Amino acid sequence: MEHRITRWRTTLFSIALCSMLAGCGHEEGIQQPENTDTSAEQQQEININTQQEDRQQDPWQQDQPEGSPLNGGTAAGGTDSGDGRPIPDQTFELDLAPLGRVTFVSYGPDVDRDPQSDVVFQIQKDGRVTQTLEGMYGDNIRAEESFNRVEAVSFPDYNNDGYDDIITICSYTPASGAEMGTGYSEARIYSGNAQGSFTLQRGVTDAANSAVAEKTVRSILGFMGVGRGNAQTDAQPNAQADAQPDTQSDTRATSGWKQAYIDHLQQLDDNGWDGYSLIYIDDDTIPELVKVGCCEAMGCSIVSYGDDGINETSLNRLYFSYIERGGLLCNSEGNMDYYYDLVYRMEKGRLTQIASGYRGALDTPREFDANGNLVYVYEWEGVRMGEKEYEQALDQVYDGDKARRGYERDMLMTREEAIRAIETHAQ
Repeated sequence: MEHRITRWRTTLFSIALCSMLAGCGHEEGIQQPENTDTSAEQQQEININTQQEDRQQDPWQQDQPEGSPLNGGTAAGGTDSGDGRPIPDQTFELDLAPLGRVTFVSYGPDVDRDPQSDVVFQIQKDGRVTQTLEGMYGDNIRAEESFNRVEAVSFPDYNNDGYDDIITICSYTPASGAEMGTGYSEARIYSGNAQGSFTLQRGVTDAANSAVAEKTVRSILGFMGVGRGNAQTDAQPNAQADAQPDTQSDTRATSGWKQAYIDHLQQLDDNGWDGYSLIYIDDDTIPELVKVGCCEAMGCSIVSYGDDGINETSLNRLYFSYIERGGLLCNSEGNMDYYYDLVYRMEKGRLTQIASGYRGALDTPREFDANGNLVYVYEWEGVRMGEKEYEQALDQVYDGDKARRGYERDMLMTREEAIRAIETHAQ
């Protein structure tokens, strides 16, 4: 009997000891991503989005490694930003170019300090805060609404400069008035640079929030023309190829563009388009196909043809101009006191945005001069400046005196007329 009691006590001790050892071996904190491949062959574009729509069939999110959300507690380095606690499911460890491995931390507002305080976003590396992203308001206090939740965080290189950018979407609830209890979403667009810092692009942010009704990562990127065939290509032609063009390749391109354009037109829902035209943006024998939307919100679309076939770039709203055979296009549009000038260059059958400017009532609340006139703000490539400086900056990249109007509505062709014009176009 005594022997059995001793053996039973020994068994309990062994079980307890194993449990203690197992507990000591458990590591709390940041979850490591399952996919840790960081080779050059892996194209890094990380998107984290809590909206169900963007999880399904989102071309900017599929087959990409995701950053790992924190399990809770404070962020790396133990910082809590002084404005609240981290939001676990919107705090991530990921690789951002050119910073490398960082932690992106979303801090919920400290509502005990002020019910209208806003969310805070931070970039942390090696346990230190490298940057607190600029908020929409200087004091980070929302005057008439309260923060609801972070709906989405995305890290695409939307301007194709080799450095990751950041897009956030947050929802807010009006604190009073007839709309109290309802909610709305607000996007923020930050551009990254070679120094590893991120700048809030207020012009494009305000324009996107004004123009896009249902705000998702996909719709914001679509508003900026990303993913519609205007991405840059890494392939660089060698000097010999430039000096001696491949005649056989040129022949294939000339004979292929017609069928590609015709196939594209035949697949369209013609109800959404007001008409079509053919223009020459760059100096080659292949025209560009312009599709004009039936309304301002539909906008225009430029279909071009390159070595990889059809490329399509969606423009904001309807108006644009181009320098015929000069390789440049400018999408100058806007509404509700938000205006923009987006300059594109045509290279090898692709349109690539090369410069951007925003003007109008970009700040909130709006400012008025002594005569009661709305004060316009001018911003070129993220830099605030005066109206004259803005015009000079635009003129340096796009000579408006040489430009032609993108389309004349009374000169537009129907789909059938456009197909006939393509078929009879001289090789």
